[in-house]
Amino acid sequence: MNIKRSRNLLLVACMTGIASCVGDGTGLDDFGNPLGQSQVALAPTLASIQANIFTPICTKCHIGASAPLGLALADGIARQNLVFVSSVEMPELMRVNPGKPDSSYIVWKIEGRSAIMGARMPFGLTPLSTEEIDAVRGWIAAGALEN
Repeated sequence: MNIKRSRNLLLVACMTGIASCVGDGTGLDDFGNPLGQSQVALAPTLASIQANIFTPICTKCHIGASAPLGLALADGIARQNLVFVSSVEMPELMRVNPGKPDSSYIVWKIEGRSAIMGARMPFGLTPLSTEEIDAVRGWIAAGALEN
């Protein structure tokens, strides 16, 4: 077999292999994550919010040293970057003001209030559901504990 024909056959085999890996989205949520990925039920606790919101949704952007506005939301550091930390966009508000969800900038951002600077979060993705927003608000209302 000549080299050109071998190369073409190899190219066809590779393209067929790549095409067989492409799915139709079945079994994935709106963010491309496998359905049922989180093993933590949605509840107004940090562990639940981390597992169901921060990690699968927010850390698509808010991760590492280059996280927007210094707000990394990875597991183990999200709370310290939120609670009693002034918002960069609106320094008169805390990102999370324990016990006061209506005075917490993160709530303003995920609800898309008109007074926010920049865009509603999660940026470029489907807004959080009422249930997800209620979980964040409930966690903050309960004191934004590390639970």
